[in-house]
Amino acid sequence: MDNYKIEKGPSYYNQAYNSIKDMIFNGLLKPGDRIYESKLATEFQISRSPVREAIRSLEKDGLLFLTDKSKITVYQPTKKDIEDIYECRQALESQAARLTTRNASDKELQQIENILSETEKNIEHFDDNLVKTIISLNTQFHNLILNFSQNNRLQKQSNDLSTLTFFYRSIDVYEHDRNMDIFNYHLEIFHYIKKRDEEKAAKTMYSHIGNDLKHLKDILSIECTI
Repeated sequence: MDNYKIEKGPSYYNQAYNSIKDMIFNGLLKPGDRIYESKLATEFQISRSPVREAIRSLEKDGLLFLTDKSKITVYQPTKKDIEDIYECRQALESQAARLTTRNASDKELQQIENILSETEKNIEHFDDNLVKTIISLNTQFHNLILNFSQNNRLQKQSNDLSTLTFFYRSIDVYEHDRNMDIFNYHLEIFHYIKKRDEEKAAKTMYSHIGNDLKHLKDILSIECTI
């Protein structure tokens, strides 16, 4: 827990929010675990007020859940919830790929290509210490395509799903073959974007997110049988 100790600073709320979120993403707080406001405040060595604010924000993000008995627990993914969210992502991000193919400048395309080059380097030297870096790079790839779509409404709707999307990425299995599967999809998507082929860019993005959905459902099935 020492890694999550709150430092003295101007915004205890932000620090509490980020610390709790990191504890969830890193598995220190697991799906279904109950959250105690007073316990976190004691561990962070701050008052309960900023912790309470952080918990409310994380509820809005979907990472914490208030039960019928007013207990706060860590979000526990279900197949149905993942299906709903990834179906939304398929619709939004395939359209983003189409719009980015149409609207992105050569300079913006270079930014996407730089992310892919950095991802490839990390996969070549892959070990467990690089998992977080690769997740971050994969997230940046998708975010750039959303940003370069030039559709603010689409970006806002995608942003509403971003925290849970990152949560799902954090529970994915990142072995070398899985990394290559994701990377090859990203390469193919970028290939069509660079060729300005809107239809194929959109279809490949749709297929890529569908593949991620299948993989996550398989992981959940395995976990449920252990």
